[in-house]
Amino acid sequence: MDQPEVPAPHDPHVRHLRVLFLAVITGSLLFLVPWIGYLAVSLPEHHEVDQWRLAWVGFDGALVAALGTTAWCAWRRLQIFVPWALVTAALLCCDAWFDIVLDWNSDDLLGAILTAALAELPLAALLVYAARKMMRLTLLLAWRRVGRTGPVPPLSRLTLVELTGDGPAAQPPRPDGDRGGRGGRGPGPRRRGARS
Repeated sequence: MDQPEVPAPHDPHVRHLRVLFLAVITGSLLFLVPWIGYLAVSLPEHHEVDQWRLAWVGFDGALVAALGTTAWCAWRRLQIFVPWALVTAALLCCDAWFDIVLDWNSDDLLGAILTAALAELPLAALLVYAARKMMRLTLLLAWRRVGRTGPVPPLSRLTLVELTGDGPAAQPPRPDGDRGGRGGRGPGPRRRGARS
């Protein structure tokens, strides 16, 4: 079976998609900051809705589907367990948040706090922990397969192109510990006619 080709990070199509993605995600962030301020001053303290049951049954149904898919992926030892575990953890955190906030002035507040503290948040933490361990294991295996011998960098410092041979880890460290001319982040782009 042929291995899929890994696109080079300097490929114009890849660079265009990256710029587009960064523009959308950064634009969304810049939009949401003032939007939260607007909501904080404009939303009423009390609001009645007609589809309260549908909202919660639908949300809990999505949570059950995510938990089921995560469990199935874990039982099957599938790599797609990682994103499903993170999605499920996020849904559990949202469930805890809304249960507590929406029960704030009711007799159900204690139950919501106990459910969040003893079930939803610990399960979310376990899923994030397991997903992180799986990512580290996968990274270690990939690191060894491409012939790297040094320690695997932390996930927070690993670039997306680190394992392609184009990332900074592909360059051996200099005797002074620097990896190149960009503040230790690897060599800068080569110019035409530059000598190796």
